[in-house]
Amino acid sequence: MKKRTATLDRVMVFLLGLLLLLGGIWTIGLYLDVPAAQRLADFIDFPAWRTAQQERWFDALLAGILAVSALIGVWLISVNLRRYRIGRMSSPASGPDGYIDINLAMLAEGVAAEIGRHPRVDTVQHQVREMWGRPTMTWTVRARPGVDVPALRRVLEDAERDVRAAVPGIDVDTVYRIHLYPVEA
Repeated sequence: MKKRTATLDRVMVFLLGLLLLLGGIWTIGLYLDVPAAQRLADFIDFPAWRTAQQERWFDALLAGILAVSALIGVWLISVNLRRYRIGRMSSPASGPDGYIDINLAMLAEGVAAEIGRHPRVDTVQHQVREMWGRPTMTWTVRARPGVDVPALRRVLEDAERDVRAAVPGIDVDTVYRIHLYPVEA
């Protein structure tokens, strides 16, 4: 997810949470007969609200609110459902004689298979996607208890050297996550 999308989501959740919190405080204040909450309730002209639907402008207002809400809703959904996977990246060695494209997902799959050969490693999952505006290759290694962590670290360092040798000049981040299963009692 991009920083702007995450920031927008956080701001919207904060504002909605703040609005709900204030509504809850106001409702509790009305129940407990707090004078400030009662004064706020007095500002609401209930007879005007009851007759609003008979006014000529009411249907147009509802249609406008519907259209704007639908547009904002579709926009928010599309922003949050954007795909962040990366397919191929061009090598800086490409030139007028030909282009070199590297499929990072296939490379990540091969590295995952190599890491998975280590004893006591159960699974290795890989992802190639854009994270915080940067192309990132991520491997999640799930290992059984008792794994030789220094040896596993050497395997991951070898994997990092292999990745850098396979994609010279391509600016891509790499992340290795090690998850150890709990010790069985």
